[in-house]
Amino acid sequence: MLSITHKQNCCGCAACANVCPKKAISMRADEEGFLYPQVDTSVCVNCGLCEKVCPILKKPQTYCVLETYAAKHKDTEVKLKSSSGGMFTALAEVILKEGGVVFGAGFDKEWNVVHGYAENTEDLDNLRRSKYVQSNIGNTYQQAKAFLDSGRKVLFTGTPCQIAGLRNYLGKEYDKLITAELICHGTPSPGAWRIFLDQNFNKSKIQNINFRDKHFAWKASYLSFLLFNGVLCAHGMKRTFAEGFFEKIPFRKKVQYIYKNTFLKSFLAELISRPSCFACAFRGKRIADFTIGDLWGSWPEIITAQDKKLGMSVLTINTSNAQNLLKLLFVSTKSINFDRVAQVNFPLLSSPIAHPKRAEFFARYKKENFNKLVRELLGIRPIWLALPYALFRKMLRGAK
Repeated sequence: MLSITHKQNCCGCAACANVCPKKAISMRADEEGFLYPQVDTSVCVNCGLCEKVCPILKKPQTYCVLETYAAKHKDTEVKLKSSSGGMFTALAEVILKEGGVVFGAGFDKEWNVVHGYAENTEDLDNLRRSKYVQSNIGNTYQQAKAFLDSGRKVLFTGTPCQIAGLRNYLGKEYDKLITAELICHGTPSPGAWRIFLDQNFNKSKIQNINFRDKHFAWKASYLSFLLFNGVLCAHGMKRTFAEGFFEKIPFRKKVQYIYKNTFLKSFLAELISRPSCFACAFRGKRIADFTIGDLWGSWPEIITAQDKKLGMSVLTINTSNAQNLLKLLFVSTKSINFDRVAQVNFPLLSSPIAHPKRAEFFARYKKENFNKLVRELLGIRPIWLALPYALFRKMLRGAK
């Protein structure tokens, strides 16, 4: 019987719940809003399958990076709809064209982040773009297995721990399975996300959410909310005001960084990530056929002015299956050095460090205003102080 004694030893992949033949395991949220397995001892028959598929207890086979590329989709519209260079779409297009199924993280009707699948390009858009919340796997491992057993190709994308959970759940290799892991910074709390949404928006009025709106530029992306009345908000700030203000001032990037959404700030500061992320069992290892993420850092020999606006991806090829599929992708690639990528994209090799006030945040987040709490714990100046501060810093730099 599975027993979680230390929360850093559970990544929430839900492989145990998917494999249980008696449905004795359910995923329940703890006080921080993360899902953990709960065993109904009256139903459990101690078959041990849950322990056999747990990727923390039983590590799946890992791969070595064979090739590393700077990559981008050849279709500009696809890059506009993507968080970086459109690699997820490129992979999905090939699988769907061959009658396959694509799994990834999307939104449900309440704007919770859940794993789901698409069988056509129309349903693919919900799975595009980054979602900086730990997704609920649900029974998607079971669904993926059913599609594979029926002879269909499957592309399964997710965090490394989710790919590890899937592979352990399947228990064998499938020729028609392609996996793609994200370069994972950490998985933020679904509970914190729900409270942030509830306090800032009427969810019934939200038409779309984009964690990586690239209106200003790829590297200056921000969390935006499109409402049914046509207003586009960046943490409550109307786009019409933001456009007119930010684009007329020379230090707009600095101001935007200061004003950046409190949810994203809490995520990047490691205030709301899952305990297992700080001791990730999969850092420095490649679990999937492909690894995809943003090509951060300075690459003047590769990244053009257009790329700075639309985005560029890093793509690592980890298996022979990935090498074969790469030839079919509608992408432009340039070979690059993996070590250079890892220097600026630290999640490839190392775990993040929890913010010293993380425990305080979770002790208070259900009782207080999310925005004020994050600003207090992270020492963020209010906007009416941030603007003159940014101008002052700009003037100082100009005087030197």
